[in-house]
Amino acid sequence: MPGTAQLGQSELRDAHESARLIPYLREVWARRGYIWYVSLNELRTRQITNVLGNLWHLLNPLLTIGVYYIIFGLLLKVTRGTENFLLFLTVGLFVFQFTQKATIDGARSIVSNTSLLKGVKFPRAILPITATVTEFVASLTTYLMMFVILLIGGESPRWTWLLFPLVIILQTVFNLGTSMVAARMTTHFRDTTQILPFVFRLLLYGSGVIYSVDAYVEDNPGAELLFTLNPMYCLITMARWTIFGSNVDAPIDPAVIVSGIVWSVGSAVLGFLWFRAAEERYARD
Repeated sequence: MPGTAQLGQSELRDAHESARLIPYLREVWARRGYIWYVSLNELRTRQITNVLGNLWHLLNPLLTIGVYYIIFGLLLKVTRGTENFLLFLTVGLFVFQFTQKATIDGARSIVSNTSLLKGVKFPRAILPITATVTEFVASLTTYLMMFVILLIGGESPRWTWLLFPLVIILQTVFNLGTSMVAARMTTHFRDTTQILPFVFRLLLYGSGVIYSVDAYVEDNPGAELLFTLNPMYCLITMARWTIFGSNVDAPIDPAVIVSGIVWSVGSAVLGFLWFRAAEERYARD
């Protein structure tokens, strides 16, 4: 073919080669409509494939709360430091499950779309982002139900409730990072999706989801520091403070807020950079 001999090797490019950072981000932003479409379509598919549809989406967290309340509230009585353990548990579980579901779905986002990755060139970050957005949209109804439970349980609205969406936005940013980290980890170790549930089970018991941390570590500064360095504990504590205000043992520690913000921003930035560093290999694995 004329001119082929003049084509230098340096001009050849891998069809799956990633664009530079700024163009890459522009490509992701340009596909935001697609991300929303796929997220909403995924939620509709879940409703169709489940026998109870939308009802199951609401029953699942309620059943989870019921199980944990019976075990830890009635049988083990780990209610020290809480005025209303059922409401305390409800907020903690709903916030925790948002990150758990987004991360696990993000872990599957690359390995479950190998045929798409090999056939179409697009920013691979769209897949874990879509997984996070899907869980964000799904969480809106569960959080709405959470406020209904709070009102039925006797909790009165307060101005700090207006801050709750800010905490969820911060958590969504954190989830974007964990989703991308999990997505790349799964391409290296396929067993990551099997290990993650155990990791989150450990986090469940180590993040104050089912007990008041302040009531158990008030005389142990070292343990308190470890909890402050735990991103899930920080996000859950901030969410509970916006809901209960001064009803929680003490005013929220500023260190918890700083730690939560640093974890969220750091997770999103570093998670994205680490995920993108392996952009070209996703279509080959």
